Amino acid sequence: MRGFGRDAAGTHLFFDFYSKVFQNDNIDKDPTNNQKPTKLIETLTQLKKNKDIRNYQVSHIFGRTKNIFAFTAPWNIVYMPKILDPFTGHEAKGEMIDEYQKLFQQQSYEKFHPFIDEFNNIMTDSELVESIENYFEDLYNTNKDIKIVQKFEKAVRDEFSPIEIV
Repeated sequence: MRGFGRDAAGTHLFFDFYSKVFQNDNIDKDPTNNQKPTKLIETLTQLKKNKDIRNYQVSHIFGRTKNIFAFTAPWNIVYMPKILDPFTGHEAKGEMIDEYQKLFQQQSYEKFHPFIDEFNNIMTDSELVESIENYFEDLYNTNKDIKIVQKFEKAVRDEFSPIEIV
């Protein structure tokens, strides 16, 4: 998974989350925040950045880079021309950006909808939803820094929300 927070300082919160909600202590932070997806897309396409193709970068179509179900999901990663980064980067804002991302995500959904629907089924599973609710109830009861918990809860809810195509 990708690191969380400035300089990945909050990544330990996600490690604790995965340990308690999924009983999984085998989660690692990706060394470069994109090494694993890059390696996977190179394997799947047989194309290597800067060797076979230039001026492309690996990008996540739907984000959710701290969600282990989406971070290396082949339906969520693409080679994106670097010139399009202003339209797709997480810091991009504006109506034109929203329209471009909407069209791009719709096209991706049309191509990969069985896999995205499966992801959505996992994210809306009642046991998982309840487990997340219980996790945050416990976290609020045991943590003194409510602002950090609130910020982390928002991140988890964003990461573990189903993908909706408008």
